[in-house]
Amino acid sequence: MSPEVALLNEVWEIMKGHVPQKERLPEAERLLRLFDENIDIGDIDMYKNEFDKVMKTAIVSYFDEGVDDEDEFDDDYY
Repeated sequence: MSPEVALLNEVWEIMKGHVPQKERLPEAERLLRLFDENIDIGDIDMYKNEFDKVMKTAIVSYFDEGVDDEDEFDDDYY
């Protein structure tokens, strides 16, 4: 695991204890977006199973949305 992905995991483990259960997924998505915009977490897909259920859901959702957008763009181009 890259140091950046390990840091995300550590920050999430600390942070989630301070976030109510109902708000954890939006906060996980927000943290993930912050890391993705500022740090290289390109290998996160390989390690998504090492995260808890909430962060894993955020990772799958966040990166699947990006793939769908790119596919739509490619289809419109041709």
